[in-house]
Amino acid sequence: MSPPTPAKDDAGRQFRELIESLPADRLIDIYVGEMTPETKPFRVQQILLETMSDYFKSALQANAFAEGKEARLTFPEDSLNAWKVLMRWAFARTVPHWNDGRDDDGIDSGFELLLIDCWVLGDKYQIPAFQDEVMLELLYYYREETIGFDVVKHGVAVTISGSALRRLLAEEVMTNNMEGGVTEDLNQFDGMHFLADFVTARERYDDTGTKGFFDRFGKERKATLEAGPGGTWDEYMVGEKLPCRAWKWESDQLGWGF
Repeated sequence: MSPPTPAKDDAGRQFRELIESLPADRLIDIYVGEMTPETKPFRVQQILLETMSDYFKSALQANAFAEGKEARLTFPEDSLNAWKVLMRWAFARTVPHWNDGRDDDGIDSGFELLLIDCWVLGDKYQIPAFQDEVMLELLYYYREETIGFDVVKHGVAVTISGSALRRLLAEEVMTNNMEGGVTEDLNQFDGMHFLADFVTARERYDDTGTKGFFDRFGKERKATLEAGPGGTWDEYMVGEKLPCRAWKWESDQLGWGF
């Protein structure tokens, strides 16, 4: 039998190194929502979770918490659909786009609620990069659509006063009120400090006019991939690094899209 060629030796060595590295790349089972015998977990590499968030890094310290020892995390109160989006973003760095799967009328309130839950999920587990991608989609969505009161009620209930998402909700409610859209009594949010956010939105509108609200993505045809197209969209970001999107000018919309 002839001796193995160097190429075969290299291939064998690389395969052995791969096999030896697998045990160190531990998989974590993540259970979301109500647990049943049929519940299937998300199975994610520990290193990916730890890179994503310091929250997961702390929770998975093997010698400190039961979660780390058992290689599992349980989040019974979280939104399963929001976690699906988070997992998609973790592996592909994409989130659902506002015109993906819309109904015939172009309206999908479920899409808004999902994005709100995603932003809150990112806030809860300290993943600002995910929050910013989700926020961009919300900002893009509200270029064309108006906010519904069911969305307002849900968003106010799951956010805190002064947060970037609460600011967006207050601004959308304020502009809709001026146009005769959302007309329900805002006093019902008194215990959630939403009126303070609403007043701040009105003051900002009085200072900037429509420019600050309706030109969030700017109107100029000049832009860079890193900085985006201009406008005020970056004021709603919470991460240290601004997201990089493939900005493009949509001639039919006379505005920026991605």
